[in-house]
Amino acid sequence: MSRKNNFKKLFMASLAASVVLPVSAQANSGKEIEEVVVTATRRAESIQDVPISISAYGADFIENSGVKDLRDIALFSPNLTISNSAQLTNSRIAIRGVGSVGNAGIEPSVGVFIDGVYYPRPGSVIGNLLDIEAVEVLRGPQGTLFGRNTPVGALNIRTKDPSLDGFDASVELGLGSQNSVATGAMLNFALSDSSALRISGKYTDRDGYGTNLLNGENFGARKDTNLRVKYLYQPSDTFKLKLTADYGDIDSGGSTIEFLNSAQSPRFLGTLGALAGPNGPRLLTSDPFDHNVFQDQRDDLQDQQYGVSLDITYDLESGHSIRSITSVRNWEAESFESAIRLPIQLFPRKTQYDNETFAQEVQILSPEGEKFDYVAGLFYYQEDYDISQDFDLGAQFCIPVVAGLAGVPAALGCANGQQIDASDSDFSQDLSSAAIFGQGSWHFNNAVSMTLGGRYTNDDKEADFSNVVNNFFVTALSIRESETHLGLNINEQKFDTDQFTYFANLSYDINDDVMLFATTSTGYKSGGFNTDGTFPALTRTQRVFGPEDTTNYEIGLKNTLLDGSMLFNLTAFRMNIEGFQDRAFDGISFITRNVGKLRQQGVEADITWGVSDNFKLIGGFSYLDSEFIDYRNASPLPGGAPQNLTGASAHFSPDWQYSLVGDWVNDVQWFGGSTYFLRAEVQYTGEQNVGGNTNQNPQSNQSAYTLFNASVGLRSQDHKWDVSLRAKNLSDEGYCLTIFDQPFGAQLGGLNRANNTIPQRCVVGTPRTYGIEMKYRF
Repeated sequence: MSRKNNFKKLFMASLAASVVLPVSAQANSGKEIEEVVVTATRRAESIQDVPISISAYGADFIENSGVKDLRDIALFSPNLTISNSAQLTNSRIAIRGVGSVGNAGIEPSVGVFIDGVYYPRPGSVIGNLLDIEAVEVLRGPQGTLFGRNTPVGALNIRTKDPSLDGFDASVELGLGSQNSVATGAMLNFALSDSSALRISGKYTDRDGYGTNLLNGENFGARKDTNLRVKYLYQPSDTFKLKLTADYGDIDSGGSTIEFLNSAQSPRFLGTLGALAGPNGPRLLTSDPFDHNVFQDQRDDLQDQQYGVSLDITYDLESGHSIRSITSVRNWEAESFESAIRLPIQLFPRKTQYDNETFAQEVQILSPEGEKFDYVAGLFYYQEDYDISQDFDLGAQFCIPVVAGLAGVPAALGCANGQQIDASDSDFSQDLSSAAIFGQGSWHFNNAVSMTLGGRYTNDDKEADFSNVVNNFFVTALSIRESETHLGLNINEQKFDTDQFTYFANLSYDINDDVMLFATTSTGYKSGGFNTDGTFPALTRTQRVFGPEDTTNYEIGLKNTLLDGSMLFNLTAFRMNIEGFQDRAFDGISFITRNVGKLRQQGVEADITWGVSDNFKLIGGFSYLDSEFIDYRNASPLPGGAPQNLTGASAHFSPDWQYSLVGDWVNDVQWFGGSTYFLRAEVQYTGEQNVGGNTNQNPQSNQSAYTLFNASVGLRSQDHKWDVSLRAKNLSDEGYCLTIFDQPFGAQLGGLNRANNTIPQRCVVGTPRTYGIEMKYRF
């Protein structure tokens, strides 16, 4: 049976279930669940009234599930995945299997917005979530109402506002495995009848998950510091001003990068023995998921960000509202990676990122409740982005590596050259973007509405790149590139692109509880520049890649069932992406390029059911069918020739994902009256290829895996205090977030041309963790 027929049958079955369920289950109504409010249309609306595919997670869900960061959210949301490579800055946020990797010159496929402010780089959103009101996952391109490029979706995050109701405060403390300590506090002051201040902060500290058997040291420790100050001034019902300042800091030792034993070869083992002595083959630990390594593992990340935003809303006498959002942000990160990860020190890499942004958005919103309502506005965005990357040779490169390969004279020449910053590349990019947008909805009657929207965007992007080689022997990694290369002026790399994106939607309320909708929308991602030094050097054509365009089709249902005790929302979609920006790896360098057409289609659903006064179920599932419609000249298998991957699926596109949460609460008479709660969670991710290089290498397939989480706790009936015991990944499931070729695997003798295999590296997922959490509210 073809994947196309599977998709059709799955959607028809889901559609039938959504129609039959209201009829068959009306006799067994549970507890009416709370209304979920979202701001995906720039207005506060019930999620059941917004005719798009969206999942939302409020403050209670985030707290009850022990959600710490966006990676935790991804475990619950259908068709959302977040993974990282060696360092957290190199993260991939993907919706429906599509996401940009890392903090290179490529734009993100999934836009992240916090309190209406755009965060351009994945590395700037990997820290702890602090004082969150809600997280909205918007699937499909959001190319009209949101400021920057959102070709496949957006994460819309809202933090809690100051309250004018008086004093409020809370403190929290958590202790757990890996000697983890988490402390936090929140203070809310009503300064007057019209102004308030809210201060929230959190500090977490834990040891690493891994042990390096080479030196007996623990690695991967992490410290997070987060602080946010919000000031509210609201002298009347028609004027509101919010001033926000925030700061975040991460000090991390990096991820566990294990060697996959299935990828070893006798020649590779022999080379390790020759270079590192008898201990060389100990790189191959018995269990690739035990977080024990035997290699150079000195990774370190220093990450810092801060910003200020001013949000002003003014309501006119006509009922219109004008809103202005002004923001300035800065993100800086410095990472050190033991890039080759052998039992000897080779080519450690230092990378510095510096990202400064300014954004100004002005919106006008029409009065609500009219036959026609609209949102329109202007958006301006400025970004300066610098990346500096240096490779050292490493303490043991000249001897024994060069000595063994080229002899003692060459080794002496290597040793006499510059060892630190043996190569030094600098990339600088300036972006100016301006847009005008508008979206209007016609409510023809109480049942039928049509929405049309569009955004015109102009992107002006320029970049400089240079690479200096200070030791001849580093040319295995990169070659000198200065202002001119092959007669082309590198400093003249630039884009000046105009793009129109649109949104068209028709919704029909079958009755008060069931809505049917259909959507066509487009998204856009700007072109960019490859930011790394390479060997051989890239031509100008290779250094630059073009834009990516997405066209999305959806049909869906929003159902409120069982007398308001169940929400069941279902969407079928097809996304066609042209000029797909893919990042290929040649064993030494990553290169981004436009590779053809990709189609992602499937079904996604969210279910919330208040089964009774004591028990609630929350679930989501997605099915994803991925296929390259056109992908010729794709990356080869190890040792092979370029491939035609037309008809193959994209990487990081699991066929099935689902999550289910069961929440039980019950009142008891302990401590003068309290409530105990039990919570169980299951999260399933289907088989997918998680290779960093899109070549469908079977070695980088990650089989399906399931994670189990649980918590039990007690809270006072007035919600003044609570205490809980929590465990995640109870079965200690081992799995890979990303798999990539061993750097210099071919040069080290690991390439098997007959079998098209090469040693592989696995970024290991988080092991079992547990702890106790306590919170007190004043």
